[in-house]
Amino acid sequence: MILNFLVFALTGKIIVFLFQKFPKSKLPFIGKLFLDGGLLEELFSCDLCLGFWIYFGLAFLFDLDLIGVDVPVLSEFITGAITTFVVHIFSVGWNAKFQNLIIE
Repeated sequence: MILNFLVFALTGKIIVFLFQKFPKSKLPFIGKLFLDGGLLEELFSCDLCLGFWIYFGLAFLFDLDLIGVDVPVLSEFITGAITTFVVHIFSVGWNAKFQNLIIE
């Protein structure tokens, strides 16, 4: 169970990272939705926001249920919320510990 959760969390974090690095605004038709101030631009710039939706979708694919309640959409919703919060807190702590700040 713990190994499955770690693989689940790592897979989601990699997907969040790749989605945020992808040059979305250069896409032919939907690129306008990713311009400054747009809904999708705000969604993709927030680790916590984008992470929730990615972990929510991955919970269906991995068939992972953290709370042990077999309610089809609610359990994936809660699994996505818990996982994105845990990964977000871990990432913030990691960045606080190892990030180099240069003040000019």
